[in-house]
Amino acid sequence: MSARSFVAALFAFTMLTSVAGAQGASDGGIFRWNNGRWAQVDGFGTRIAVAPDGEPWVVNSSYEIYRSMNGSFEKLPGLAKDIGIGGEGSVWIIGTDDGVYRWNGSNWDRVEGTAVAISVDRSGAAWVINTSGQIYQWNGQRFIPRSGTARDIGAGTEVWIIGSDQQTYRRGANEWTPMGGSGVRISAGAEGTAWVVNQTGQIFRWESDGFRRVNGTAMDIAANATGETWMIGTRGGGRRFGRGGR
Repeated sequence: MSARSFVAALFAFTMLTSVAGAQGASDGGIFRWNNGRWAQVDGFGTRIAVAPDGEPWVVNSSYEIYRSMNGSFEKLPGLAKDIGIGGEGSVWIIGTDDGVYRWNGSNWDRVEGTAVAISVDRSGAAWVINTSGQIYQWNGQRFIPRSGTARDIGAGTEVWIIGSDQQTYRRGANEWTPMGGSGVRISAGAEGTAWVVNQTGQIFRWESDGFRRVNGTAMDIAANATGETWMIGTRGGGRRFGRGGR
């Protein structure tokens, strides 16, 4: 092999290793719910949210933020621990400083408060959980406290939580109604539905009168108001992005 060929081969191997190695050990693959099964797409992450147009936004184990546009992922500025998207399209994150931020179209605007989990309802109001498990809702100017304590929250047409006891609840007029089952992650989907990931990664969907098991395992799940659903699968199952992706 000539010196030039050797250098070219070494460079190609180094680039491949760098790209393939970008996926962290705690990242999982990205999957879309399609006709009763999960279809994997390129990419990986730890947290996911779904925009009204059905496109996912993803946070990976390095806290980097990506959004899908026409099937390709675009890296955005900033770092995040969690992400939520409202029914009118507003995007909110929990930063690595535990601060709450809202997307302005080109960057993130800091708003008051700190939190560890976030979701956004159909009107664009963020719901957050702080380090003590307390629940707050954005009223347009500030976060106001709500009853109960939780570990995770899913806001859409309805608001669901994983309570501090790991049980699932749905918000009524002024209180939380236990819905049966337990979990660690939750997302409110189309009206009357919710998706839950339990402690062993099993996936459940609320269907009118109870939770039904769905095939697959996940670490996070997200749905929008029209029912389009995505999930982050079990760790280490991602595919690196192809040409044009991240």
